Amino acid sequence: MKMKITVEIENDDGTKTIKPVTIDTDIPEFEEFKGPDNFREVFDKCEKSVLRIRNKAAELALEEYLTELSKKKHIQEPKKSKNQK
Repeated sequence: MKMKITVEIENDDGTKTIKPVTIDTDIPEFEEFKGPDNFREVFDKCEKSVLRIRNKAAELALEEYLTELSKKKHIQEPKKSKNQK
């Protein structure tokens, strides 16, 4: 069984800022939760795997966002002279 996590970054008008980032990971099948004796162990393994890919998906999306941001022209304010404050 797999879990997919997709991260999208959108503008206020709903347009996409970057391509969606999707990462998947294997998670336990229902049968692996055999009973109360192993539930915590299987759940812990599943949770750690999901948290790891969630963090990785967010990291990749932010990297892509910052890359796109660096490509945009920045509007610079006029430089103030030393006499102006």
